[in-house]
Amino acid sequence: MSGGFWRGDRRSLSRDQPHRRRAEPPPGSSRYVPTRGGSFMLKPPTRPKAHIVASASSLPATYYTQAELAETIVAFLDKHNLDFSRQLVASLFANVRVDGRHFEFSVSNFCAPPTIAHSAASAVEACVAHSETNVRTLLADTGLCPRDISLIASVTLTPAVPSIEARLMNRIDFGRSTRRMPLAGLGCMAGVAGINRVADYLAGHPDEAAILISCELSSGLWQGSVQADLQKMITRLEGEPQLYGEIVMAIVTAALFGDGSGAVMLVGDEHPLADRAVLSVIDNRSNWVPDTAHIMGLDYIDEGMRNILRPEVKTFVGEALADVILPMLAESNLAVADIDHWTLHPGGPKIMDAAEHAFKLSEAMMRPSRDILRDLGNISSATVLVMLDRIMRGGDRPTNRNGLLVAMGPGFSQEATLVHWH
Repeated sequence: MSGGFWRGDRRSLSRDQPHRRRAEPPPGSSRYVPTRGGSFMLKPPTRPKAHIVASASSLPATYYTQAELAETIVAFLDKHNLDFSRQLVASLFANVRVDGRHFEFSVSNFCAPPTIAHSAASAVEACVAHSETNVRTLLADTGLCPRDISLIASVTLTPAVPSIEARLMNRIDFGRSTRRMPLAGLGCMAGVAGINRVADYLAGHPDEAAILISCELSSGLWQGSVQADLQKMITRLEGEPQLYGEIVMAIVTAALFGDGSGAVMLVGDEHPLADRAVLSVIDNRSNWVPDTAHIMGLDYIDEGMRNILRPEVKTFVGEALADVILPMLAESNLAVADIDHWTLHPGGPKIMDAAEHAFKLSEAMMRPSRDILRDLGNISSATVLVMLDRIMRGGDRPTNRNGLLVAMGPGFSQEATLVHWH
C-alpha cells in the first residue's frame, strides 16, 4: 500500500490522503489532527532532513562471468598443486547467485600478481578517477558549480591518506572552505550511513548542497591477497582441519564481491533545488549489535587483506534489522506495511533470504536487490548508490511512495533511511 507522505508545496506539507483516519482521536492524544472532512489523521513528522536531487554511477570496463573467475581460482590451485576440491570451488561460485562482476584489475596475472604497493597505488588512482566521473555527472545534471557544494563525503574500503575526496578536490575546482567528511570502517553499510550523515548535516544547514561519493574495488584483493591466503591455508589444512571453514569463507567472498562506484547529490530543505527532489530523506537510524565484531569486516594478513563474512551473520539479520527499522517507522507513525519500496543492500543470498523472511517482503520488493547482486555482485558501500542511480534513471521509479534504504556492515551494525519518493 502507499502511505503517501506529502505532495504539493514542501513547506505546507499538505497530504494527499491520510495514513489512518478515526472518527475521534484517542482521549488525551496529541498525535492526531482534524481533517477538513471532519475525521482525524495522524500528525505528519517534521520537515524532511534533506533531498536527493541527482545520482551517478560508474563501473570498470572489464567484466568477468562467474565461470571465468572460478576457473581462475582452479587454475591457481592446479599450478601450485593445492589439494582442495575443484568441484567445491565451482559450486561456491554458483551458489552466491551472481552471474558476473566488473573488475578494475585484470585477473590475467592471478598466478603472478604485482606487489601490494603497486596494487594499492593503482586502486587509489582508480577510485579518484571513477569519483571524478561521477561528480562531474552530478554537477552537469544539476547545473551547479563545484563551489556551490558545501560538503563532500566519501566512503571506501581502499586505504587512502589523504582521502579520496581530498585528492578529488585537486581535480575539480571546489572551494577551499569546502568541508570534507571521509567515513572509514563502515564496509557495506557505508553508502546508507553516508546518506544519513550528510542528511544530518543538511538538516542543520538547510540552504546548502552536499555530495556523497563511494568507490569500491574488491578486485584489488585478487592482486595477491586471495592467492596468498588460499595457498597458505590449503597447505596447512591437513594438519589444521579447523582451517576448512576459513578456506570456504575466503572462496565465498572471492565469489561475491565486485567493483563499482556511485554518488548522490543532496540538498537541504531550503535549497533552490529541493523542489526538484527525486526522493526526500525523512528520518534515519543506526543500530549496533554487541559482541559481533568478528563476524564481518577485513583482517590484515601478511600479503594484504582478507574479507570476513561469517555464516552466522544471517542469524542476526532479522532481529537487527527490526531494531533499526521499526523504531524509526514508529517515530513517523508508520508500519512496515506502509513501506512500498525497499532499497536493501543485498549482502549475499542468505542475508537477503533472512531479510525477506523477517519482513515478509514480496518478490517485487526484493527484485532490485536480487537484480543488482546477479548483475554486479556485492560492491560493498557503492551498492545502494548504484541501485539508487538505476532506479532514479529508470522508467519505473516509484512515485509518491514511502521507501527504505537499508544496509548492514561491520560492527555488526545496521543503517536505515526512511525516504519518500516524489
